[in-house]
Amino acid sequence: MSSQQLSLEWSTDHVAPKDRVDAMGATLERNFRRWDFSSRAEPSTFHARLRRHDFAGASLLRISTDTCVGELPSSRTASDEEIYLGLQLNLSGRERVQMRQWDEQIDPGEMFLWRTDLRQRFEVLERIHSISLMVPWQLMREHLPARAQPPAVCRIDNRAGLGSLLARHLRALAKEIDTVPPSAYAALCRTAIDLLGVALPGPDGGVKFNAMAVMRERVLTYIARHLHEDDLNPARIAAAHGISLRYQQALFAQGDITVAGHILESRLQACRQALSDPACRHLQISEIAFRWGFNSTSHFCRAFKQRYGVSPGEMRRMAAH
Repeated sequence: MSSQQLSLEWSTDHVAPKDRVDAMGATLERNFRRWDFSSRAEPSTFHARLRRHDFAGASLLRISTDTCVGELPSSRTASDEEIYLGLQLNLSGRERVQMRQWDEQIDPGEMFLWRTDLRQRFEVLERIHSISLMVPWQLMREHLPARAQPPAVCRIDNRAGLGSLLARHLRALAKEIDTVPPSAYAALCRTAIDLLGVALPGPDGGVKFNAMAVMRERVLTYIARHLHEDDLNPARIAAAHGISLRYQQALFAQGDITVAGHILESRLQACRQALSDPACRHLQISEIAFRWGFNSTSHFCRAFKQRYGVSPGEMRRMAAH
């Protein structure tokens, strides 16, 4: 599908009966990577339908298919092949899914997460109708930078709570996506990824604020480690942690100081300690300032006096007495 084509509809109704199974395998390859696809049914009796709609980097797929088997033969993607996360909600029908140590039967109304980088096998046990949200792992990581690794394959309980909200969002997308203006795609994509991020079970799911706290501690540790470097700034810190400036600002939103403010405060505290330390008495004030990342003595003196009410020289004399 070209980048300009936002939707695709395909059906075996337009394929010669003898070619239907092969055509379905080719369609899966275009939408889900290369699968070894087969069906025990006679090709002439096999029916399948797929509708795909792309929005803001993600894709929504609605699939109906008769009994069949598909195998993803390789557990590694090619170096230029992107990892996708697949969130599937079964509306009707049953299938069996096997991935690594994961072997589950998915019944009507159940939802699970799978990945395109894992060797896997699915078997449709009875005609199935499903909705799948396909999200590039890189896109999810950009929206949820605290998540360092792709989530594990898992079921997501959609009977209540966050899983229920996620399933409702998928159903609503499937029903309304064809009528939604492209200007709303980015918001819909962010909502879907945010809901998926907090609905995932285990330690990585439902702990957005804990994840932010962990990232904040990493940022603080990085600042402390590089405090003496005069090019330390919010943009460099964000880049070093693979997060956006906006997300970095959100990490400090609960406090009363910005990232730049924390850097300045930490440098002033380090200089104050050095000015009061007899072991640093031989150092000039400018040397102390430069040692802790200031590149202007006059700027350091103004900031120091504004913070502590005395000049650096006065602070040193007070400590000496």
